[in-house]
Amino acid sequence: MIGSVISHYRILEQIGEGGMGVVYKAEDVRLKRTVAVKFLPKKLSVHSEERERFIHEAQAASSLNHPNICVIHEIDEVKDETFMVMEFIDGKTLREWIMQKSAQPEGYRKLGVQEFLRIAIQIAEGLEKAHEKGIIHRDIKSENIMVTVDGHAKIMDFGLAKLRGVSKLTKTGSTVGTVAYMSPEQVEGIETDHRTDIFSFGVVLYEMLAGQLPFRAEHETAMMYEIINVEPPSLLDIHKNIDAELNRIVIKCLEKDREVRYQSMKDVIVDLKRFKRASEGKPVERGVEKSSPAETQKAVQAFPSRTKSKWWKIGAAGAAVVLLIGIGIYFFKSGSRHIDSIAVLPLVNVGADPNTEYLSDGFTESLINTISRLPGIKMMSRSSVFRFKGKEIDPHKAAQELGVSAVLTGRVMQHGDELSISVELINAKDDSHIWGDQYNRKISDIISLQTEIAREVSNQLKITLTGDQQKLLSERATENSEAYQMYLKGRFYWNKRNKEGFERAIQYFNKAIDIDPSYAMAYAGLADVYAVMGGYYLITPKESADKARAAANKALAFNESLAEPHVTLAAQFESYDWDWASAEREYKRALELNPNYATAHQWYGEYLCAMGRLKEGLAENDKAIELDPLSPVHYVSSFYSFIGLHRYDDGIRQVKKALELDQSFSRAHAALGQFYLLKGMNSEAIAELKAAIELSDSSLQYLADLAYAYGYLGERTEAERILKSLLQTEKQKYVSPALIGAIYIGLGEKDIAFYWLDRAVEEHDASMEFIKTIPILALIREDPRYARLVKKVGLPQ
Repeated sequence: MIGSVISHYRILEQIGEGGMGVVYKAEDVRLKRTVAVKFLPKKLSVHSEERERFIHEAQAASSLNHPNICVIHEIDEVKDETFMVMEFIDGKTLREWIMQKSAQPEGYRKLGVQEFLRIAIQIAEGLEKAHEKGIIHRDIKSENIMVTVDGHAKIMDFGLAKLRGVSKLTKTGSTVGTVAYMSPEQVEGIETDHRTDIFSFGVVLYEMLAGQLPFRAEHETAMMYEIINVEPPSLLDIHKNIDAELNRIVIKCLEKDREVRYQSMKDVIVDLKRFKRASEGKPVERGVEKSSPAETQKAVQAFPSRTKSKWWKIGAAGAAVVLLIGIGIYFFKSGSRHIDSIAVLPLVNVGADPNTEYLSDGFTESLINTISRLPGIKMMSRSSVFRFKGKEIDPHKAAQELGVSAVLTGRVMQHGDELSISVELINAKDDSHIWGDQYNRKISDIISLQTEIAREVSNQLKITLTGDQQKLLSERATENSEAYQMYLKGRFYWNKRNKEGFERAIQYFNKAIDIDPSYAMAYAGLADVYAVMGGYYLITPKESADKARAAANKALAFNESLAEPHVTLAAQFESYDWDWASAEREYKRALELNPNYATAHQWYGEYLCAMGRLKEGLAENDKAIELDPLSPVHYVSSFYSFIGLHRYDDGIRQVKKALELDQSFSRAHAALGQFYLLKGMNSEAIAELKAAIELSDSSLQYLADLAYAYGYLGERTEAERILKSLLQTEKQKYVSPALIGAIYIGLGEKDIAFYWLDRAVEEHDASMEFIKTIPILALIREDPRYARLVKKVGLPQ
């Protein structure tokens, strides 16, 4: 094997071997990087069901991107050999790392507390990331954790644990180690969840601190009995210098009853970090300085995480703590009036169950919509805050990036029909805790809960509401919790922005309407789906407009005060009916109802651009960016305004901001290509347009843009090749006639181009609303037929 080339990997040396296969160090000859290649045993490779399960798990694990998780690059199969290619980690296993540092005969020593905490927190953060993605490791142990040469922990072997099970034990084999880290539920063979990793993580912590495993039997049966029935020796009895709080954290991880154990890795991380801060002599609570007496410090360490009506219970810890809390509340209340902007960060789906992700996402979006009704408060839109989803969120840093005064964070956990939601409002100026609460309700109470939280935010910020505003805030979209859950699922799939997602969104919105036929927001969601499907060329302009308009009108019939259907209706007046006066009326009504609705500002800005009111359009788009600064789409939406004003360099700078936020945003690459073409930067233009096509999975629009560019630059063969392909596609499904017309313009064939542009106008193609600013049409603007098209669209000459 050494020296051979498998696929494009040159095998350099063997670096490990175990029950799941042999691991080699290898060179990726294509990318010139060092990797690790693990070949699975043939007994696993030839078993199709096992192989498929392995591939499915590894695919899920490969989606993890975290500094404390080993990256999986790919899985492949060559000549019946299944292998996985991973990041090569230059370092040692955690067990080897501890043993190397040890001066004790058995190969262990008690690590220094800061050294221990640094590694422990890194491992915990890697596990938390996996759990957020719905991935459970199931084989956490010190051999599956690497420590790099520069002291960073990396969790290994995601995707393998489900396949392992419990094989026969030997006293010297690695399986003893595996069983020794198992949770009671694993040993008993019952269904496991993310809490099994928390138990195994506790075993690793115990091992690091004690120099021995908590369960030490020498054969399988005895080991399993101990895990289920025997409490491990207290760390305080093994090392007298171990802090009692650290012992408590480890023992709580090792609780045999998983309902009593830590419920999430996030909770473990919080306790470890609080202990770390205390051990470093730093304040433990945000906005509260640590007292000097040891008793006060321990009281603060034990202070409960901001949950409902807990503060008064700490009085016994001493008057100093009470005084500090009082001072903190005073300064908070005096400063809260200065909070004029809020971001609701994505609520964490505790347990990372993908089947309930719609709940955390949907409740976040509902809170944004409800709190945005508060007067005098600027609310960050969904698209900006959801860029933080799945990340370790530092509220202070997030607030800085979003430019807000405060952030609302939270966590959602569902057990059957029981729902637990905890929220915390944080002042971004000093990172201090403003307010927090925990709500344990039936899922049937979820509708009233969002209003309750919004009202509490209003109270905490000292916002005075008029009677009408209080009524608006308390207004429920539906009284039926099942309909509401169907609506949340519809929004969840709509936000995926792909054909399958749109189709599932339609199903869920219709289910919500079946349950509650007067549910205005469900009709509004349906309208949004059909409107966006038209923009993605998944349905014809007529079908998109008819269905979106019907659903939006239905929504407004039940609730005229909803901003969203007004915007959707405006878009149909604008892009299909070319009823410009009605479109502007609806946009203004939407912004009157919800000035924080970034999409309304964005679409109104595009409307103003189409009307030739370019500077007004830019101003509206700037408002969208202010409300939604992390959404790349707003930085590209002003494309036509910059074109019309001949401000190409300003447009390029704006589009590059979008790419700073999302390098894979295909629309930004396409816009950049158009700008470059106008500036005569031809090779750069072609490169950007090709990137847009690749990133968009061969979007027909970007293919047409590239074909136009080729034709414009005199490369007819390439232009005609793409044109032929689009004409073939047009026989199979809907292709915008404007796209084909644009290619003929590039080829200089104006008569044929006008045939297709006439068809586009007859079909009310949405792109024709920008007929006055589309750069491709500049080549035909002197032709009298162009003026007739503008007149048909109804735009001012």
